[in-house]
Amino acid sequence: MKAIHLLTALSVLCPALAWSNPVHNIWSTRGFYVSEPGSSATPASANISFSWTEGTGLAFSNGQATTPAGDRYEFQLVSVTSNTTSSGIQGLWNVSKNGAPLCTGCVGHAYGFGAVGTYFKIYVDGERYHLSGYVTSRYDY
Repeated sequence: MKAIHLLTALSVLCPALAWSNPVHNIWSTRGFYVSEPGSSATPASANISFSWTEGTGLAFSNGQATTPAGDRYEFQLVSVTSNTTSSGIQGLWNVSKNGAPLCTGCVGHAYGFGAVGTYFKIYVDGERYHLSGYVTSRYDY
C-alpha cells in the first residue's frame, strides 16, 4: 500500500518539478563589438536574442550585427552542449559573414546576461569570433 502512495506522490510532484526551472529571455538592439581574426568593429546595427530554460539543454540564440562598412555577421546557436545557467549558454554555433560560413558547428559560449543596460558576450572557436551587446530588454518567468 505504501508503494502506491509513493507512486501517486511522485506522479503529482514530478510534473511540477519539470515546470519549475526559470525561463529567461534577453533581447538586444545595441551591439557593442563584433570581431573575427584580422577584423573588428563596433556594429552600426544589431539584433540579438536569447531564450533559455535554466538548468536544461533548452536554448535558442540568434545574433545579427552589421558593421559601418556594411558587413553583416550572424551568430546562430545550433545546439546546447551542457545545461544552461542563469547567465550562460554553452553550445555549438554557426558564424557567418555576409551569408558565407566562417565557422560551422564550432564550440562557443554566451554569458554575462544581466539586467537591462549591462552587456553580454558570445565567444566562438576560443576567442576567434566574438559578438557582444547591451541588454535592451529582459523577461524572466
